[in-house]
Amino acid sequence: MNISDIQIRPASIADAAFIAKNVMAALGTEEVYAEEMPEQVLKIWNIMIQVCQTSGVLYSWENTLIAEYEGMPIGSLTAYDGSTYKESREKTFAFFEESLSFDPDLMQDETKAGEYYLDSLAVLPAFRGNGIGKMLLQQGIETARRKEIPHVTILVSPTNPKAKRLYSSLGFREAGEVFAFGEYFQRMKLDTTEPMRIDILTVLPEMLDGFLNCSIVARAQRKGLVEIHVHNLRDWTLDKHKRVDDYPYGGCAGMVMQCEPIDRCIEALKAKRDYDEIIFTTPDGEQFSQPIANELSMKKNMIILCGHFKGVDYRIREHLITKELSIGDYVLTGGELAAAVMTDAIVRIIPGVIGDEQSALSDSFQDNLLAPPVYTRPADYKGWKVPDVLLSGHEKNIRNWEFEQALERTKRLRPDLLED
Repeated sequence: MNISDIQIRPASIADAAFIAKNVMAALGTEEVYAEEMPEQVLKIWNIMIQVCQTSGVLYSWENTLIAEYEGMPIGSLTAYDGSTYKESREKTFAFFEESLSFDPDLMQDETKAGEYYLDSLAVLPAFRGNGIGKMLLQQGIETARRKEIPHVTILVSPTNPKAKRLYSSLGFREAGEVFAFGEYFQRMKLDTTEPMRIDILTVLPEMLDGFLNCSIVARAQRKGLVEIHVHNLRDWTLDKHKRVDDYPYGGCAGMVMQCEPIDRCIEALKAKRDYDEIIFTTPDGEQFSQPIANELSMKKNMIILCGHFKGVDYRIREHLITKELSIGDYVLTGGELAAAVMTDAIVRIIPGVIGDEQSALSDSFQDNLLAPPVYTRPADYKGWKVPDVLLSGHEKNIRNWEFEQALERTKRLRPDLLED
């Protein structure tokens, strides 16, 4: 299957039977896809078809997007404005008065005004694993942006970590729990309004200028997906010579970054907004890694303080810093290069930054595996041939080969990654 051949379109009332099956599957009734449905499943499906044909209910065709391949519907996403939720839920449950296996009065509200709620997502079993669900989710997020609804929300079962990883990769963050349909679900939320903001504090801003204004990081800023602001700490000192360092107490060699300029700068930034993390780049920090980059890519605002000289007055680390990170067991002249590396790794996996997001998610280290070998044209160069399986067009065989190669390379080159 070529993913580019999949079309996402608004549903029509003629899609009601298909939507009904997918809604039931999303709620855990996979038997609805069987050639011969169990009698009780068939009964509920017939009721659900009526629901999907109706306006003003949760699972209406009017709230649904369809993924279509070669003219055939293969997936759907039902989503709606949370401001209509309570009224629509009441109308929906009225269809099922004798069929509910739970007490709707005990349900907490799944969503509310100010949220675009992604209610039911499902893809036909034969088409799963091709990124179709992700395409539907992305279109749902774009719908929320067009409607200018500030938040997108979704629920995920704690027994479905794969779905949670998918939602996290799109920028969703944990936002509490909800009791619904007789069990607790993890609630996840994505903000559609403000972009991520990264404030970098440095004594050498010129070291960052070129990096921030080219390639993927520049593209992310142009798209409005991230704001990056560089602050010269010399602008925050009260010293007439713009000094930000002094000799260390105790008489050891080197110079130490002073508290005052750093504290004054951070205080001014925090007066305008909340920050999820205040990071200090230091050789003795936690080793920066792809999982940390993934985690930080889901934050809204962060400050990165670039270490310099002998280090920073330790009181800054004790009272202001929330995370200390290192890019390796070596010492650099300053933390600007480390800040650049971290910024690039974080920004490139923000949803929408890279055109082919699947490319970022298949990079080395995403699943504690190195990436498999990659090839391009020509297929035969000087007798150096591309593996036959990559030319076969057999999707399943290609994916299996890629996994086997990734595992083999990881065992050979980085066996430490498999220890977890």
